[in-house]
Amino acid sequence: MFSIGDIVFYNAHGVCSIEDIKEQKFGAETKLYYILRSHHTTSVKLYHPVDPEKCKLKKMMTAERADELLRVFEEPADEWYERNTERNQNYQKALKSENHKEIAKMVNTLLRRQQELAFEEKKLPSQDAQMLQRVLPILEEELSIALNIPHQEVAKLIEEKIEQSTVSLSQK
Repeated sequence: MFSIGDIVFYNAHGVCSIEDIKEQKFGAETKLYYILRSHHTTSVKLYHPVDPEKCKLKKMMTAERADELLRVFEEPADEWYERNTERNQNYQKALKSENHKEIAKMVNTLLRRQQELAFEEKKLPSQDAQMLQRVLPILEEELSIALNIPHQEVAKLIEEKIEQSTVSLSQK
């Protein structure tokens, strides 16, 4: 069970703070709910039942786990599937897994593909660009909180890790 003031991760909503815990009536029954405020979109207030069996809230990652995830951006991209439907299936699989490492690997692949296409003066297909726009800020936000550094520094760290690994790979 979480407490008021806890910072949690809530799937697609990302990082949230628990502002209150109280009974609410939605539909026919009254239940106890966590009242959450999204860090990503502060105007968004969310309600999540206080039910250990169905809880989708996760504890924030540790600094050690955040460092481990950042190392993903030193690795080469995963395989790029030419077919949009195949890529989309892989994206959905990573997101449903709720496995931060798999999500970071997906983001790494998208960022590296975006970089490759930029050299050719091309852009990511819109589906891929939208996925990156949706997932990257949430990942950066959680890393920022876990490492206790500003959001912009996380983005810079990721960019530097990709650049350094790209340079070292091209020198081999």
